[in-house]
Amino acid sequence: MASFTNYAQNKILDNLFRGQTNSLPATFYVALIAPTKGYWAASTAYSSGDTVIPTGGNGRLYKCTVAGTSSSSAPTWPTTAGGTVTDGGVTWTEQTTAMNGGTFPEAAYTGYARVSVASSLANWSGTQGAGTTVASSGSSGLVSNNNAITFGAPTSGPTIVFGVMLTDASTSGNGWSFSALSTPKTLNSGDAAPSFPAAALSQALS
Repeated sequence: MASFTNYAQNKILDNLFRGQTNSLPATFYVALIAPTKGYWAASTAYSSGDTVIPTGGNGRLYKCTVAGTSSSSAPTWPTTAGGTVTDGGVTWTEQTTAMNGGTFPEAAYTGYARVSVASSLANWSGTQGAGTTVASSGSSGLVSNNNAITFGAPTSGPTIVFGVMLTDASTSGNGWSFSALSTPKTLNSGDAAPSFPAAALSQALS
């Protein structure tokens, strides 16, 4: 399930409680979050700004905030927002706080582009259940994509996909929600186009 970013929460709160008429996106653009250095590696030089995930993934993304060479064995990764850990000469900082602020490392493989999904009853389910296309009447507080969301097939790689960010522009723009994949996905050149099936991207206010 996705978490809404600070930007999205501020817009929604302003609309609900402050009488502001902020325009909400008519179209969302789904972006793939991909650490710049893929999985963490032992005895490896990392530069400030590099991002990794632990081998196998733990639902968290980490950024190098002090450059250096990693240890011969993996650190105990922090699982609190903004937590840090020293790894040999490297300091890693957990990135939930950054993603709440709409900052994330994006996939850059050849063939990649964000996928647009218009805000509509046809494209997003009602709160009464996946696949519904009429006005919400349920109490789940949850909506999801009604149709598959398919990206371009990779012709370079590998790329390790950590998660997704919904944005309001085809490039740059503002992040509105983000979530980690249950298991990171490795994309190699020549692989089939990555796709999220219907009901795979659930959205709830959190």
